[in-house]
Amino acid sequence: MQAFKLRLQSMLKRLGLYYRLKNSVLYDLYWRFADRRLIDARDQEVAFYGSFLNGFRPGDLIFDVGANEGVKTEVFLRLGARVVSVDPDEFNQSVLREKFLNYRLTPKPVVIVGKALSDKSAVETMWIDGPGSSVNTLSQKWADTLKTNRDKFEHSHFGLEFARRKTVETTTLEDLIRVYGVPIFVKIDVEGYEVCVIRGLKRPVPFLSFEINLPEFRQEGLECVSLLGRLSGEGEFNYASDLQRGALGNWIGAEEFSKLLEQCSEGTIEVFWRTSLHQEGQRGEAMAASQSPR
Repeated sequence: MQAFKLRLQSMLKRLGLYYRLKNSVLYDLYWRFADRRLIDARDQEVAFYGSFLNGFRPGDLIFDVGANEGVKTEVFLRLGARVVSVDPDEFNQSVLREKFLNYRLTPKPVVIVGKALSDKSAVETMWIDGPGSSVNTLSQKWADTLKTNRDKFEHSHFGLEFARRKTVETTTLEDLIRVYGVPIFVKIDVEGYEVCVIRGLKRPVPFLSFEINLPEFRQEGLECVSLLGRLSGEGEFNYASDLQRGALGNWIGAEEFSKLLEQCSEGTIEVFWRTSLHQEGQRGEAMAASQSPR
């Protein structure tokens, strides 16, 4: 049976249908009977973001920065969002196209940006674990950390040798906003390069999240909090170590959150930031300003 499954997967991949089927009603139906825990976990994540993105309306824009194979993009689509999926890896770009755009009567509302995000438009080096690996990174520090501590990341990698490098084009969050408009939410998962991505943001957005690997990137996490605090003095922070729990604690300001982060003993956390723009009136003014002639 296992050999048959592997042959079937190989054939579907050659035909360009494998990832399309993984994003289909048939796939959901199969897992609802085979092991519905996978579907339940995804539905819980959709519910989490639906609760977090207070004031979200169908058709709102989300930036999925570090989209990889589009797991979060799928979650955001299920909320009813339009999504700009950003990933510099050609393998991931092909998966995103196959999942959301190809072989559909109506393509999903997804734009794929085949660049990395940074604090400037340029050409930078990406360290490669393997094609489509979720730990490919523009952060040499993260590559070096994983090479010397392979237990830090146990799954879905190609050995963590990072023996290959390639150059990739970069753009900024500000440039994306100029092209696509102000998103309600920016999700950032860029394997240690979060500081450079956030430096490329010059205005507050209603909601934003970024990942921190602790303790190695504690100082970078603190810098991210500081940068966002300067964008909006009224911004509030929160964090979660497991989105399946489906709830966040108390929202606190940048200074208090920095103190919390300095003492945090979790391994990996996702930090959430919200500004007063998540309130309906101010959000509408920001969207209108972003679309006015420059």
